[in-house]
Amino acid sequence: MKNRNSGFAILTVMMMLVVIASLLSTYMIVSRTELALVKSSRDSATGFNAAEAGLNIRAEKIKDLFTDYQRPQGIAPSGIEGCDSGSIGTGDFACESYTFDNNHNAVSYLTEAPGSPVYTLIPPGQPFAGLNTQEYRYNVTSVGRNSDSSNEAILDLTFKSRLVPLFQFAIFFQEDLEFFNGAAMTVTGPVHTNGDLYLSPQTGGTTSLNNQTTVAGTFYRGQKSQNSCSGFQGTARAMNPSSYVDFPACSTNRATVTNVSSWNDNVMLGVKPVTVPSPEGMDSYSTGEYWQRADLRLVLQLTAAGLPDTAASTTGVQVVTTSGANIVAATNALHDGTSCPGLVSTGGTGARPIGTQGSGTAGNQLRLYREYQHDPVVNNFQRTLEVDMLALLNCIQRNPTIIGGKLLSDITEQGLVFHFTINGPNRAASHNNYSVRIRNGAVLESNLAGAAVVQGLTIVTDQGMVIWGNYNSVNATWKPSAIMADTVHLLSNSWVDADSYTTDTYTRDGSATTVQTAIISGIARTGGANGSTGQDQGADTNGGGVINIFRFNEWFRVGSSSIPDFTYSGSLVSLGAPRRSQSSWGPFTYYSAPNRAWSYDTRFNTSTNLPPMTPVFVYLQQELFVRDYEL
Repeated sequence: MKNRNSGFAILTVMMMLVVIASLLSTYMIVSRTELALVKSSRDSATGFNAAEAGLNIRAEKIKDLFTDYQRPQGIAPSGIEGCDSGSIGTGDFACESYTFDNNHNAVSYLTEAPGSPVYTLIPPGQPFAGLNTQEYRYNVTSVGRNSDSSNEAILDLTFKSRLVPLFQFAIFFQEDLEFFNGAAMTVTGPVHTNGDLYLSPQTGGTTSLNNQTTVAGTFYRGQKSQNSCSGFQGTARAMNPSSYVDFPACSTNRATVTNVSSWNDNVMLGVKPVTVPSPEGMDSYSTGEYWQRADLRLVLQLTAAGLPDTAASTTGVQVVTTSGANIVAATNALHDGTSCPGLVSTGGTGARPIGTQGSGTAGNQLRLYREYQHDPVVNNFQRTLEVDMLALLNCIQRNPTIIGGKLLSDITEQGLVFHFTINGPNRAASHNNYSVRIRNGAVLESNLAGAAVVQGLTIVTDQGMVIWGNYNSVNATWKPSAIMADTVHLLSNSWVDADSYTTDTYTRDGSATTVQTAIISGIARTGGANGSTGQDQGADTNGGGVINIFRFNEWFRVGSSSIPDFTYSGSLVSLGAPRRSQSSWGPFTYYSAPNRAWSYDTRFNTSTNLPPMTPVFVYLQQELFVRDYEL
């Protein structure tokens, strides 16, 4: 009996050992399986991340193309199989590979939807609703792969790339946007800032925003330069969109506005900043589009002493190539007294379409008091390239050699593009006394019999621009036009250069003046910085905001009672702070402002009425994001 019990015990132990061994084996299999699943899941996630990174890289490349006035060119491959077989397509559509630190890589390619571009309006409920846009549709395919080149994720991103002209905005600021008008200011047209918005009309004033206002940063009721609302307790309001609704009052201190539901989609906060061209794109002697593609490049050449270099011309002004070389035939034609007479008589013998200011006797110099108040030594008198617009257009009509044989009616860039600049020792200084002054531009046409008709005109300078008198002001001859400059100064129709010697403010009366053109100008940063860093630095640090986009130089009072109008119609754009001027808005020792009868020019709503080389911003609108599980 004892032996039988012992045998049974041994059998039981053996059976238990078999069960335990089986359990251990099962556990090891399960563990290995779970580890494999975890690894597979991890690899799949890594593959997905790699594919997604490939999508983002490719989409950004397409966006950059549009920002640089280009669009994708080339032929798409026949799917991922084409990428693997060597038929990778061409140009911007071709297959591209990206390797990442985790031993994964992505292969991507681009296809374009048939029928692009589509000319359409941005629909209601979206940022920039109602604006015209060229809309291109693309699909990016990106395949995430492991180190063995096995596919782990296939992603497709369908998106729209929208090109939106900046001159379809009444006001567009790349940086902080400030309103502190003293009288009524009604803004008809879209408003956007890539920075913060400060609404602080002065007590008794009203700011009315009639169309969609979009803000990328923070919306404040109050000033930026100081926290107090004292003196800046006017009314600020916007359409909702059928009627005006007031914003919360600025009663004591600056306040943040976060709830804009009362204005429906007419006020939108937290809008993603859009990518805009940089001011450097307007630089002379650069690869910038405006210098490279200009029909005419006029340069006032200065010596090391800052005087006109008359070696190549009697005025020191030359017509140059993109590399800056003098075009002898064009420069000589510009200075021909028979074919190119004009009203500018300084800087050389006889009248010319162009000349210089900044040296000579009284009446032959220009002082901009807004610069002078900043630095009376550096900015005592401006070194100025003078251009008589009517005389210049007549000159080109008589001798098209000046613009390379083109006619005034040329539409290569949807019109003419002129780049005016000064090449001297202070050209790149952060605060200099260089400026371009244009006059006699009320009608942007030649008045010669049978002259070719100008279709549009954009004038660009990387220095300060001075508009003297009416510009493009006759509606019957209105042209799509733009002025793009580091800063923009306005001299009224009453200005004479003898006023440059009159420091008594009250005897330099300004008169009614009309300007109809799109404007790009730098605006000084209040407090020297954007965002909260620039807040509360004091009233003297005020950059002036949108009402300082035109810098005045006169006392706009007639008999010290009535105030004349400065009538402006166009689009106001600032791409950043000035790079050639550091002067602020005040103090107001040398000028008083006219009535600002400003409006958005609704003619810009028609794409054919936009000025030549209107800058655009590009933003991508995602339509569809799909993961393909057919690996």
